[in-house]
Amino acid sequence: MAIARQHHIGNRRLLAAAAAAATVAALTAGCTSGSKNDKNAATGPSVSPSSTTATASPSAPADPEAADKAEVQAAYTHYWDVLTAAYAKSDPDDPNLTKVSTGNALVQTQQDLANLRMRGHVFSGQPQRSNSGITFKADTKLKTAVITDCLDVSHWKPVEKDGGKELPLPSTRLVRYVNTVTAEKWPNGWMVLEDKQEGKAC
Repeated sequence: MAIARQHHIGNRRLLAAAAAAATVAALTAGCTSGSKNDKNAATGPSVSPSSTTATASPSAPADPEAADKAEVQAAYTHYWDVLTAAYAKSDPDDPNLTKVSTGNALVQTQQDLANLRMRGHVFSGQPQRSNSGITFKADTKLKTAVITDCLDVSHWKPVEKDGGKELPLPSTRLVRYVNTVTAEKWPNGWMVLEDKQEGKAC
């Protein structure tokens, strides 16, 4: 009888231990699940980096002729500085003219300056240039550039050398026109070969 009672008590202890273990397991599972849910609730749904990172737009390719164009532009600006100075005194023998131009461009300028000097005229003010575009000719012995821009001569006018009286000009003349210059790269720098007024307003 005592043995049976002890056996019965032992069985109850085993059942109680099993129940306790099951309860602990359930509580542990609940805590774990709750912790995970709380973490998700706090941090929000995970977001893929690809959905928030903006795709960088590809950069424009560099102009392989940028350095050459900058060099031509600087030479072209200097060319006009020399012309403006020569026209301000109507000097066809200005030595700087032969440093920036040659061929038709030089002959044309020297003839124009000689006519102005003969009449006692000079130019006052200076021209303005805008919208310059530079291209390079292919298959040339020397590197050749073509510069096209809009030349504004509304503030560059002929006047009498003595007294500075402004000379009358035709009302129909173009004061803003397309001008095309062809230049060639020589060992000592860029030289203007041709300077042509296109006869088109801009």
